[in-house]
Amino acid sequence: MVALVLVDTVLVDDVAVDRLADLGLSTDLIERVVRQADAEVSMCTELDPPILAGLTRWAKTSRFLREELIPLGWTYDNPRNLARTIHPDGEFAIVAATGDGLTGLADVLPGTRYRKGDATTAAVQANEQLAFDFGDFVTGTADPGAILTWVLLFHADEDEFRVELSLPDRIEDGRITRWAERIILPPFPRDQDTLTMEDDQHDHVVVEVVRR
Repeated sequence: MVALVLVDTVLVDDVAVDRLADLGLSTDLIERVVRQADAEVSMCTELDPPILAGLTRWAKTSRFLREELIPLGWTYDNPRNLARTIHPDGEFAIVAATGDGLTGLADVLPGTRYRKGDATTAAVQANEQLAFDFGDFVTGTADPGAILTWVLLFHADEDEFRVELSLPDRIEDGRITRWAERIILPPFPRDQDTLTMEDDQHDHVVVEVVRR
């Protein structure tokens, strides 16, 4: 049975580039972050614990994103170990997450590769509440503790990196089940000499996307 999932907005190509610029980001910046993280992952070998490559990619993506953005006035915090990078206006934050094989594909519903914990669940539930209260994902809120949380979702395979910056607004049992907005970046071809040992044995569930 195919699940029907509502998605408000899916942006690609030039429209996606412009939307990133609205948020103070660029494809070049994100590509640098992704490639730097991949260079770190390439140091992992089969002698490392199998989990290390995936943890390294997530951790280094978070670090290099901060190194790019903090000089531009962004800040960061880690509430309940949720590694947030916060826009200078304090209106929204970005967290990095490993995506499944559907990441970066416009006509299906991607998800995080692993179930998320309580901190991510609370952040997504806050997104849903902010959407209900204000109806506009660009504006902020009078409560400085309640900000939107975007997810920088990334997936690496043998040929390319697929990345999107997306705004989740529903989560069930640790799985994101709806995105209010998806900004899909063009795929970045990967260097063949930096392939890594990340395990990708998880099955992917394909869902049909219905845009509201």
